[in-house]
Order: sequence, then structure tokens, then C-alpha cells
Amino acid sequence: MLEKISKDDWQYFVPFLACFICFLATDFLGIIDKTSIAYWSGRLFYEPYRIITSHFFHGDFNHLLANISGIIVARYFLKSLNLQSDYFFLAFIVLIMPLQAFIFWCVDILVYRNPMSLAIGFSGVLFGIDAFILMTTIYGKKRFLFIGCDLKKDPRLFKSISVLTGIGIIWSFLPGISLLGHMSGFLAGFLLFWL
Repeated sequence: MLEKISKDDWQYFVPFLACFICFLATDFLGIIDKTSIAYWSGRLFYEPYRIITSHFFHGDFNHLLANISGIIVARYFLKSLNLQSDYFFLAFIVLIMPLQAFIFWCVDILVYRNPMSLAIGFSGVLFGIDAFILMTTIYGKKRFLFIGCDLKKDPRLFKSISVLTGIGIIWSFLPGISLLGHMSGFLAGFLLFWL
């Protein structure tokens, strides 16, 4: 059952609005070239703004819709775990974006030695949120850094988030989708859970 809109739902609207405005700027108005803001492993060190901007731009409308629905699903699971913080979601996003980009960059440059890797989209962040929620359903979480979140463990939600995460991982193997971007986000979510 869906819950009513609550006073802290503004924090879910912020990334939705940022993604939507960026989509309008690139796909409808054409005022921003996606390659100038995308994650590009060879340029990330010299153009660090890409750490943030790459998450808000999407390849097409279907990509945007998939990530917006991921934000809605994340809200549902966090509310189901009894989230009590007014700004947890935004704080989590602010922390996971650079961590996910750093992990992605390390694998790209240090393992694959690929300075030409390009990626855009919010899904790496959503995979990080999935990993965090997955761990929370098992262990619960009283505090996240200095934020009291008081998330309860819930074995029945574990089954649901496991199925959705599994579907997302399978989806990651499709052509044109960045498996490394998704898995680096997933790893970043696990790391942030243990903070």
C-alpha cells in the first residue's frame, strides 16, 4: 500500500527535478552536449565536475523513466524501513556520487586501463541505494554518519529488494548499459552502509 505524501518527500523530488531539467537541456533544447558532462574516465581527474554532472544526464527518455521509477522505489523501501530523517536521502546521494565515480574510475584506469570509458545516468546511485537497503533489511541501521535514521531490519522486505536488485543486475548485462557503473554503485552502497 502506498503511503501519503510526507513532509520529507521533498528530498526525493530534488534528484527527480535535477534529472528532468538536465534531460530538457540536452534532449529538447540541445543547449548542453552530453559528452561535455558525462563520466569520462580519462578526463575525470582534470574535470572533476563530471563526478556530479554525469549522474543527472540520461541517454534517452526510457533511461530517464527507468531512473525516476528507481527513485520512487527507493522512497517506498526507505519509508517501509521506517526512515525518520528529513534529509537522509539527499545526504546519501551527495556521499555516494563521488564514491561511485571513484570506484568506477579506479577500475577503469587501474584495472582495465581504459581512459575512454563514457557513462551517464542515475542508476549507479540507485544501485548504491539498493545495496544500502539490502544490508539494512538484514541488520537494521540506527545512524548514518551523524544522521539518526533509525531504519529497522525487515526480513520480508529483504525478499522484495533482493528480487528487484537481481532483476537490475540481469538488466545490467544488456547492450548499451554500464555493468561497471551499476556494480561500482552497488559496492559504494555496501561501503556506505558500514560507515
